[in-house]
Amino acid sequence: RGDESSSDDDSSDSSDDESDDEDTGFKSSHKARKKAAAKKREEEEISRREAALADGTADQNPETAADFERLVAGNPNSSELWIKYMAFHLSLADMDSARNVANRAFERIEFRQEGEKLNVWTALLTLELKYGNEKSLQQTIDRACQHNNPKQVYMRVCELLDKEVDAAASSIGSSDLDSATTRADAMFTKMCKKFKSKKSVWIAHFKYLFKGSRHDEAHKLLKRSLQSLPSYKHVETMSKFAQLEFELGSPERGRTIYNGLLEKHPKRMDLLFVNIDKEVKIGDISKARALFESVVNPVASGKKFNFSDKQMKSLFKKWYRVEEEHGDSNSQERVKEEARKFVANSTARKTH
Repeated sequence: RGDESSSDDDSSDSSDDESDDEDTGFKSSHKARKKAAAKKREEEEISRREAALADGTADQNPETAADFERLVAGNPNSSELWIKYMAFHLSLADMDSARNVANRAFERIEFRQEGEKLNVWTALLTLELKYGNEKSLQQTIDRACQHNNPKQVYMRVCELLDKEVDAAASSIGSSDLDSATTRADAMFTKMCKKFKSKKSVWIAHFKYLFKGSRHDEAHKLLKRSLQSLPSYKHVETMSKFAQLEFELGSPERGRTIYNGLLEKHPKRMDLLFVNIDKEVKIGDISKARALFESVVNPVASGKKFNFSDKQMKSLFKKWYRVEEEHGDSNSQERVKEEARKFVANSTARKTH
């Protein structure tokens, strides 16, 4: 029986060895299949890329760094290509490579292509706003100011921060609105302090406040702007403010501003036309007609304009176009009648 037991043990050992061999064989076979499948996929991908290069679709849909390198080499002045290249690296969470691409773009884009360079600077500023810190953002702003119009750089940064506020405001349950607003407020204030003699920065700040329904702050800012701006810029600044009142605030306050401007500047038909356009845009055609009437019947309106015959011709043309779009045959005929009366009176004045 001892021999039989020994025989059984040998048989058992032999069976285990065969099982181990089968497992090893299965594992190596599985690895080989995986390796072959991976190699096949790689070969298919290479073939696909080669075909894309051959038919030109690789240029339309770049997918690798090599694709982008080829594209920017062929068109180095295209800010769009450089920005897409930056976005490619950002999609891989590679911030440093995205920054390097931007720096290369600044070197490669011709110095005459200021707009293209500013576009890439804007993309880099966007990157720093989203992924950098306050120090890296300010450093990038300072660098951008050295190579571009500083006012334009700050306008772009404020525009980006304004969009951040909009995004935070539209995101339900977002806790980022306060921090985004604080950040934007500080940058708009800094811009207006830095370029206080430029009306465009104040107007941008007005619009930012109006969009946030911060009307009282906007009115206080208007007073500060008029203290900082040279007097010859006051009319345009107030006109822009009045337009924002029509668009985002109170049309009645907008009308009050235009009434004051037109009393002080009775020859400025451009101001009158902007006022009329705003009334038409908000659908208050009766107010627009009243403005036309105030010119042709100054005694009845109590207003005194001082327009030339050439300007009056423009006024009647504009009035008639408004009636064509929003009036009827009777209102159109009324404009013609007023125009005939004006011509007759004008002719009579010249003959005496």
